Amino acid sequence: MEVGAEAASLPDLLSKEPLSTAQRAYLTHLTSLPLDNLLTEPGALQTQAHHLTSSLTSLTHTSYPTFLALHATTKSLSASLDTFSNALDGLLDTSLPALEAAAANWHTRTDAVVRERNKARAVLEQHDKLRDLLDIPLLIDTCVRNGFFAEALQLAAHAEAAAASSSSSASPPPPILRSVLAEVHASIAQMLRALLATLHEPARKLPALYKAVAFLRRMPAFAADAEDPEELLALAFLSGRHACVRAALEPVARDVQRLAGAPAPLGEREREDLTRGVRKYIDVWREGVHDVVSQYTSIFLPTSTTTAASAPASDPAPIVHAQLSAYASNALMTHLLPVLRVALPQLPLSALPPVLTQLTYCATAFARSGLDFRAAVAGLAADAVRSAVTGDFGRAARTFAGECVKARASMAPAAPTRSSLDGRRSLDARGSLDGRSSLDSQRYQPSTWLAPSGAPAPRPAEMLAGPAHVPPSALAAYPPLATFANALLTALNGLRLLAPVEVLPALRSSLDAALAEAGGALVGYVGAAVGHKERDASLRGGEMFFDVLVPYVRRALVEGVYGGKVGEGDLDGELADVMRDWEAWRAASVVSSPIE
Repeated sequence: MEVGAEAASLPDLLSKEPLSTAQRAYLTHLTSLPLDNLLTEPGALQTQAHHLTSSLTSLTHTSYPTFLALHATTKSLSASLDTFSNALDGLLDTSLPALEAAAANWHTRTDAVVRERNKARAVLEQHDKLRDLLDIPLLIDTCVRNGFFAEALQLAAHAEAAAASSSSSASPPPPILRSVLAEVHASIAQMLRALLATLHEPARKLPALYKAVAFLRRMPAFAADAEDPEELLALAFLSGRHACVRAALEPVARDVQRLAGAPAPLGEREREDLTRGVRKYIDVWREGVHDVVSQYTSIFLPTSTTTAASAPASDPAPIVHAQLSAYASNALMTHLLPVLRVALPQLPLSALPPVLTQLTYCATAFARSGLDFRAAVAGLAADAVRSAVTGDFGRAARTFAGECVKARASMAPAAPTRSSLDGRRSLDARGSLDGRSSLDSQRYQPSTWLAPSGAPAPRPAEMLAGPAHVPPSALAAYPPLATFANALLTALNGLRLLAPVEVLPALRSSLDAALAEAGGALVGYVGAAVGHKERDASLRGGEMFFDVLVPYVRRALVEGVYGGKVGEGDLDGELADVMRDWEAWRAASVVSSPIE
């Protein structure tokens, strides 16, 4: 029974969980024993078991307090281990997940604060540098307002360098640098406007303009890498200075155009005002345009000996030269010539020589700069002289013709008879009118008005033998003719100071037209006066006009003013017709004189 029990317990023993190291060692020891020893092994084991049991019993009797204490301690330890196991289970199942969630939530809640604190710490560490950087726009504004443009450009360059050093090709500058750069660019744009405004200020002289252009060359808008920087800068300079010239010219031009464009003929005072206005306009134009040309030449077209830090490194482009020529031509064609074209014909002849002398000096001064406009002024001067002299001739002729018409009209009513006068003596008013009419008729008789008694008879060959610039003295005995001749000679004396050769044909035509108008009126007058028994006086007056005055004034124009020769028989047009009418009337008067 025991062997079977042992045999049954061995498989059970072997079929349990994996053996420990000691068990495997003992089994290995059993397999190594011989059969004899193996048969005696159970007895040895039983003996050893009894020995151990007795030893344990003895130990229990002798050390039972220790066992009791050990039992109590083991029981207490088991309870403590159970409690500790439950606490660990609670910690693992509840506390640690809660702690992990709280830790994760804490990181989320404090991440923004940590970032802000890091930023604040970084700002605090870089406070001085940031303050210097943020002060740059304010400093640039202050420099621009006070005219320290070089310092403003240096600060702007420093800001650009700081932005370039803190950025790369893949990442842009930090936001603070972008903000500072935006403010810097706004301040530099304000500086650009201030410098361009300097070019539009009338009181600025060459040093201030030179300085402004030098700083403009350093501006980004006119930098060397910009498109046509020097041409753009030169154009901006000309635009600004031209605005100043135009502002100075406009008030004077308005006064000149107001007087020159008046619908009514100008009086003596208005013509003097117009003369002063034209001369002032020429002076203002000359000073303004000459300043622009000289300033432009000094700044943009420096000579080889001129050295300046602001001058461009290479020679000026041809377009820079062309811009100056275009500006000068535009100033001449837009401002000076239109005003002269309108005003010069309205000036009195005596005012033209000083005005044209002033223009000649002005053109000569500009000729040194390559703008010689004397040829353009010469044409205007010729037109003005022609217009002035023609106007004087026409006014003299109209005045004389008006006197002749008035004299003829005064002689038109027939002289009243004594019977008609006796019948009207009761009417005092009508009587006074008839008396005045009679006095006017007597006053405008040829023997009283045209050729007074005692006037020398016309002797053309003798009277025209003197110099061309000395009028025949016999004309003074014929008051209307003397007045007419004096008006014509006054115009010719003014013409002698300024006598363009190209206007001589036009002046001859206008003089012939004036003589024809005056001669026609005189022929009409003497024709009406013949019936009043004033034939001799009419003949003397007509011969003095047509045989002496007409040849003399024509000779005075051609020979006395221009040094030419008057050809004989070169009369044509209206004057020739009037001369034929006069000859016909004279022939008829001579033929009819015996009958009378």
